[in-house]
Amino acid sequence: MRSTIRRAKADDAARLRALQAELTEPAPALLDTAIPQTDATRTEIDTTRTETDATHRDGSQPTPDALAATPAAFTLLVSVDDDDVAVGYLLAVRGESTHLAELVVDPRARREGRATALLSTLIEQHSHPITVHVAADNTAARELYESMGFQEQARSDDQFDHAAGVTLRYPRER
Repeated sequence: MRSTIRRAKADDAARLRALQAELTEPAPALLDTAIPQTDATRTEIDTTRTETDATHRDGSQPTPDALAATPAAFTLLVSVDDDDVAVGYLLAVRGESTHLAELVVDPRARREGRATALLSTLIEQHSHPITVHVAADNTAARELYESMGFQEQARSDDQFDHAAGVTLRYPRER
């Protein structure tokens, strides 16, 4: 099965919110900020931009809070079925490194390589380190990230409400 990955569109919003319900600790406000308001707006956003590309006319850099409040600060990729319906998504936030905030695949579409395809696309698009927080007891997720080259960076007993957490990092040469 070939997995088609594309950038999210405004029309995906309801489906992405439904997929987000599969997550143990979702961040609805983050997803709502990342979803493009119109498809025309989204086509103007280059997902390969880095934080240094966002410069004001006076030469100053926007604050991290200002960057995080704009869709351009996010990478929102979807895995779609043959009818172009989202069956999974990846939401990452850009800053000094890229943080993978959410990755989810519909249970009926799992084990088809969709999470791997989403992660591979993120890795291809970003030239700086990528981090992700994972519940320590989420063996399937940890195996996925580690198989893609992520390495354990830190552990925390209070990372998640329900479990200890592990921070994994995909290293990059600077």
